[in-house]
Amino acid sequence: MVLAFLPTDYKNSVTAEYLDYTKWQFLHNVLGSASGVLATQAMLYAMGLGAGALPLSAAINWVIKDGFGQLGGVVYATMVGQKFDSDPKHQRFWSAVWLQTATWLEMLTPLFPHAFLAIGSVANIGKNISWLAMSATKASINKTFCRKENLGDVTAKHGSQATAAGLVGTALGVVVGATMDVSVYTLIVGFVPISLASLWGNYQSLLYTVTPTLNVERARLMLQDAVALEHGRLALDSARLLTPRQVSRIEKFMREIHNVEPQGDLPGIVISADIGRLYRTLPWTVAATSAEDMAAMVSSAFQPRGHAWNERYYIGYLPRTADGSVYLWFGKQATDTEILLGFYHAMAFRRLLGSSHLPRTSIDDSMAIHTQSYQFAKQTFADACTHITDAGWDTSIVYFAKRSGFVGVKRH
Repeated sequence: MVLAFLPTDYKNSVTAEYLDYTKWQFLHNVLGSASGVLATQAMLYAMGLGAGALPLSAAINWVIKDGFGQLGGVVYATMVGQKFDSDPKHQRFWSAVWLQTATWLEMLTPLFPHAFLAIGSVANIGKNISWLAMSATKASINKTFCRKENLGDVTAKHGSQATAAGLVGTALGVVVGATMDVSVYTLIVGFVPISLASLWGNYQSLLYTVTPTLNVERARLMLQDAVALEHGRLALDSARLLTPRQVSRIEKFMREIHNVEPQGDLPGIVISADIGRLYRTLPWTVAATSAEDMAAMVSSAFQPRGHAWNERYYIGYLPRTADGSVYLWFGKQATDTEILLGFYHAMAFRRLLGSSHLPRTSIDDSMAIHTQSYQFAKQTFADACTHITDAGWDTSIVYFAKRSGFVGVKRH
C-alpha cells in the first residue's frame, strides 16, 4: 500500500507537510468524485434517460456542451498565464470552487430541462477551467514537497492517490444515489454536504502547501517584522524574517492580493498603478486629494535624484488625512533583483512613515524619510538577500506585478 501511494522513502524524501496535504486532498477528491456522480445522475434525469434509447438531439447537446467547455478552458488559460506559478494555492483553491459551482449547475438541469444546453455548456466551461487549473498548479505544488530530486515520483504517486480517491468517490456517489428517491430534490439534499465537505478538504490541504516563491502577500509577511525600528532608526532584524513554512500558515490565498494594504499607522503600498487612471481609481475616502497633488506625487517619484532612479524602480508618496499610500513602479528593464530591492525599499519607507510624527500634508515632508529609507535599503539589501535565501525563499523570479504594467522611462 505504501509503495503504491507514497513516494519512495517518503519519511526522508518529502517534507513534513506532505502527509497532511495528501490526507486532505484525498478527502477532497473522494467527495468531488461522489458529487460528480450525483450531478451526472441529475443531468441524465433531465434528459429523460430511462424512457428509451438516448435521442440523437440529446447526444448532440451533450457533445456541444463539451465543446464549449473545452473552448472556455483555453480562454481561461490565456487570461491567467503566469498566475499559475505566482499563486498556485489561490488557483488550486478556486479550481475546486469552479468545479463545485459547475457541478451545482448540473444538479439544477432537471429543474430547467429546456435550458439543458445553456446550463450544461456553462457548467462544462467551469469544469474545464477547474481541470486546467488543477493540472497547471500540480507541478508547482508537488515540487514544494520534494526534499530530493524526486518530483517524478511525487507526481506519479499523486496520480495514484487521485485515481484511488476517484474510485472510492464514484462508489460513494453510486451508493448515495441508489439509496435516494429518483428526484432532483433528494439528489440535491445528498449533494450539498458532500460538495461543502469537498471544498473544506481542499482548503485544509492548501494550508500545508509551502510556496517558496515571492508574491506581494508572501513578501509582505516575510519582511514586515524583519524591517524594524531600533531607537528611531531602521534596522534589519534577520531573526524576525519569516520562512516559507511560517508564511504558509498565515498567508491569504482565497483572493488575489496586488498591493500592500494599510495596517494601523503603516500606510499601504500600491504597486504598478496605471498612471493614466490613477486619480479616477482613488478610494472615495481621499476624494479631497486634488489632481495637482497626484501629479506632484508622480513627478516626484520619477524625478532623478541620483540614487534610486538608477535602480529602475520609482517610489512616490501620497499624503492623506490620516495615513498615506506609498506608490511603487518598476521600469521595463528592471531585473528581478531590482524589483525585490524596490519592494524592500518601499517596506522600509512604509515603516518610517508609520513611525513618524509628520502631519503628512505635504509630499516634500516625506523626502528626507525617502532618502533615509533608500540608504538603509542599499546598505542592507545584500545582507537581507542572503538571509532571505538561507530561510528557503526562491528569489530567482519574483511575482509582484505583470511586466506589461511596468513603465518605460527615458533617461536624459
